[in-house]
Amino acid sequence: MMSRQNSPKCLSQGFMGALERLTWTPSWVQWDPEANHDLSWTMNILFGLSASFSVANLYYSHPILNILADDFNVSDQRSSLVPTLTQAGYAVGLLLIVPVGDIVRRRPMILSLIFMTALIWLGCTLTQSFSAFLGLSFLVGLLTVTPQLMFPLAVQYAPKRHRATMISIVMSGLVFGVLVARLLSGIVTQYTSWRNVYWVSFGLQILVWIFLFFVMPDYPILSPGTSYPRILLKIVTLPFLNPELTQNSLIAFLTMGMFTSFWTTLTFQLADVFHLSTLAIGLFALIGISPVFLNPIISRFLIAPLHPHGSLIIAHLVTIAAICIGTFVGTFSLAGPVIWAFFGDLGMNTIIVANRVAIAHVDTKAQNAVNSVYMVHTFCGQLFGTAVGNALYAKGGWTYSGAFNIAQIIAGLLVLLMRGPHEKGWLGWRGGWNMRKPKTEELPRSSNAQADVEASAEETATDATTEMPTEDEASREKVEDRDGKRGRVENI
Repeated sequence: MMSRQNSPKCLSQGFMGALERLTWTPSWVQWDPEANHDLSWTMNILFGLSASFSVANLYYSHPILNILADDFNVSDQRSSLVPTLTQAGYAVGLLLIVPVGDIVRRRPMILSLIFMTALIWLGCTLTQSFSAFLGLSFLVGLLTVTPQLMFPLAVQYAPKRHRATMISIVMSGLVFGVLVARLLSGIVTQYTSWRNVYWVSFGLQILVWIFLFFVMPDYPILSPGTSYPRILLKIVTLPFLNPELTQNSLIAFLTMGMFTSFWTTLTFQLADVFHLSTLAIGLFALIGISPVFLNPIISRFLIAPLHPHGSLIIAHLVTIAAICIGTFVGTFSLAGPVIWAFFGDLGMNTIIVANRVAIAHVDTKAQNAVNSVYMVHTFCGQLFGTAVGNALYAKGGWTYSGAFNIAQIIAGLLVLLMRGPHEKGWLGWRGGWNMRKPKTEELPRSSNAQADVEASAEETATDATTEMPTEDEASREKVEDRDGKRGRVENI
């Protein structure tokens, strides 16, 4: 009787012991408050690759739904449940898992998520049951929120003068993963089995876990002492308390609606009007990948010296021009979709990175909750763009869906213009029209960071309101404040 009562406890202890060993922190990545913790380029690129190989899990099934239907002996309609449940799991993860990053250590959380996702992905690779495949796909979507934990880290620990570029690298990794997943899945499945795509993804996830295990620092908790219900409540209240977060989230909603509407209706246009093969349609994604590599350069020379508002205006105008050309030229020439895919995606990437820079200062102790609000808007925009874009294409073809996309980006520009770059309220342009970032001084985080500070003063600096202190800075300020108070008491 005693052994039966103790068995659940033993299982729980065994599980916690295994989890502790899995997330063990080597001495060289343990947190040292006195060290310089500026995000390095190597770690930044690793964050981008992690985002790529994680988010790709959501999109491998999209081009091969007919193959999955044949392999599992189900209808095409039933096979379409795979991406639906995967995206549903992702939505739940954005709401319930990402905010946890504010109240726990992020290194063990990220490593655990990647490892569990890889194990569940292995189940998707091996299962012969379609019902099990659906359930596992939901769990994969639920746990594939690693990229949304990378963004707050990039925002918080990137050196000031490189913040926009480093955010854009993580963003480029995210978009790269979305496009390459579809391309790789379509090509590999055409010549081999769809399961080989899943095997490759499993190996890539394990590889990313190994690299992160050995080099990712054990970043401190953002909001120690905050409860999980309180952080969930913050997600609800943040949009009503922060005009800038709401403004940029609405812009992201409309921008991602345009992006997903274009790439879903493009398949029909290329197949029905231009009569391209499945392989050629898959290779078309390479055009959309090209701007991904230009985005860090755009961030360095456009987003870094300008206020995010100025970058957003320019990016919206470029995107509107690309969509107009793509819509009207795309009815009779492939040049239209090519121009749209290249310049439209470049504008979309620029908008998203500028949005990230704009909301960097919103509640610095709850960056993952802020990210959840932003990503929920982004996800809803994707669903909205896909549903409405497909319906309009079915009704009136490429021109109808293109007009819808033009309207979305114009609406995004109007949302942007309703509130100026220095406005503190919900509407207006109080504070002026200046679109350049004022040059400011930044206290070094350590002696090793002095070079970055001096270079930042010479090249470009961020507005004081967009500055996010790290844990080291916050603790140093508290010590200085305490010493100052002690000195005043002694003088009295």
